[in-house]
Amino acid sequence: MRSFWESQTWSESDVVIIGGGLIGMQTALELASKRPGERVMVLERGLIPSGASTRNAGFACIGSLSEVAADIDLLGRDAALDIVQMRFDGLNGLRSTCEGYDIGYLHHGGNEIFLEDHPSLERIVEINDLLSEVTGTTTFQLRSDLISAFGFADRVRHLVHSPIEGSLDSGKLVDVLWSKAQRAGVRIRTGAQVLGIEETSGGVNLTLRAGADEHLVKAGSAVIATNAWIPDLVKDHEASRIVPARGQILVTEPLAAMPLKGTYHFDEGYVYFRPVGNRILLGGARNLAFEEEQTTSHDITDLIQGALEALLREVIAPSQSNVSIDHRWSGTMAFSPSKHPIVERVSPHVVVAFGCNGMGVALSSSIAKRITEVLKY
Repeated sequence: MRSFWESQTWSESDVVIIGGGLIGMQTALELASKRPGERVMVLERGLIPSGASTRNAGFACIGSLSEVAADIDLLGRDAALDIVQMRFDGLNGLRSTCEGYDIGYLHHGGNEIFLEDHPSLERIVEINDLLSEVTGTTTFQLRSDLISAFGFADRVRHLVHSPIEGSLDSGKLVDVLWSKAQRAGVRIRTGAQVLGIEETSGGVNLTLRAGADEHLVKAGSAVIATNAWIPDLVKDHEASRIVPARGQILVTEPLAAMPLKGTYHFDEGYVYFRPVGNRILLGGARNLAFEEEQTTSHDITDLIQGALEALLREVIAPSQSNVSIDHRWSGTMAFSPSKHPIVERVSPHVVVAFGCNGMGVALSSSIAKRITEVLKY
């Protein structure tokens, strides 16, 4: 049985946010700022977020040329533009939130490489015209003159540069958000796995496991921001059909020389790489095994890791063919059918937020603002 003190201080809150990643923590900060009189609690099942927030590649981007072109063809111009706007606004919001703090942010621009001609290369003017109202600049520039300067193999035929991209340190970013939230009065509880949510007349009861014990937490509202794990708590809703996707990553040992600068995209964004100090971080390639990579497992596979290593040695850094791999890991993304993030109520006192579609760094701030608006009603 809980003591009187535990029940009063540790087991009740106005809003409980399930998930301590980028969306969850920025939602907590938004609520602490806009509703300062309310008690906000974040429940994180791990010691640190273990989905994608501390396991991504640290890209601060709105999408490459070929990605935007594919979105236009799939979704239409207006919907594709709306997605880019959300990413652009989200990145500005994230940087504003973290202004004055060290999140390892570098603004060196982004690049996309092509091994052969691609239809999107013929659409640069069209896409730049579309995106100019969002970015206020020429978003994509054909700069194949940079291929040799970056040390790529002769197989690389085209390079498109974007001046608006940046990169950051995902670990530092989450650490800053947690620290800011705690200073704002947000109560963060780690090692707290939510097992179920029950609607009551005035809010919700959450059953959670912490260690070997089960506990009850009462709240006026709950926000489920666990991304690919939302179906564990939500059954009869579109959120229950969310598609997880594993992103595998490797990082090399330090290199003797580092010609790369900025961030890089390849194969319509399915592959991405960047320098991290004098190492190369390289990830993606889930399009080589879509069904197998639709998983919440954090294992790595020989197929994906082998393909990434081959690309590293044959295309990205051919002069560094003997480089060793120092780190390997994976993270879990979540995809929505529309490629738009979804924020909505699933019951009177429960809101879900999901579907970053591999763009959680860019979208998390915009999603957090939307959650705060939905909670008003």
